[in-house]
Amino acid sequence: MKNEQRLLDGAKMNSIMDIVENLTSSKSHTLFLECLRSASLVGTFKSRGPLTLFVPNDSAFVEKFGQARLDSLLKPAHKYELSNIITYHAVPGRFNAKDIAKQIKDGKGEASFVTLSGGKIIARLDSNRNIVLYDETGGQSVVAQFDVLQNNGILHGITNVLIPKEKAL
Repeated sequence: MKNEQRLLDGAKMNSIMDIVENLTSSKSHTLFLECLRSASLVGTFKSRGPLTLFVPNDSAFVEKFGQARLDSLLKPAHKYELSNIITYHAVPGRFNAKDIAKQIKDGKGEASFVTLSGGKIIARLDSNRNIVLYDETGGQSVVAQFDVLQNNGILHGITNVLIPKEKAL
């Protein structure tokens, strides 16, 4: 793989590095990384993949949960819930923007993706031709940045945190 560099929220992402290595260099994704570590998922996102990761930035996390709820989620007692949220943002395989748009077109306006958590994300195009992701709780997030290549997958920057349905223990 040739080395390609793209920016994600202003941070340089290097295509010869893995998802965790690249996100570590971003000042805008510290909360996602902290969640990843708290949920013991670093190995998953350093694996060979490939994975497609829809990654929200820090402000999306704070806006969705508030600081007090975030602090609580990062505690060991919430590891399972946190793991479910983080893996809900990842899909097995490498899907660039063109692939997602084609699946939406082939699906007559919507594409369904099964996440690492086992949940489903629905992708549709809005009236401005943006790809919008819909989570299982009715939330939605616009894909704001596309096709940031990683050696083990691809990143897409999204505007909101996606929330899966709660799983029964």
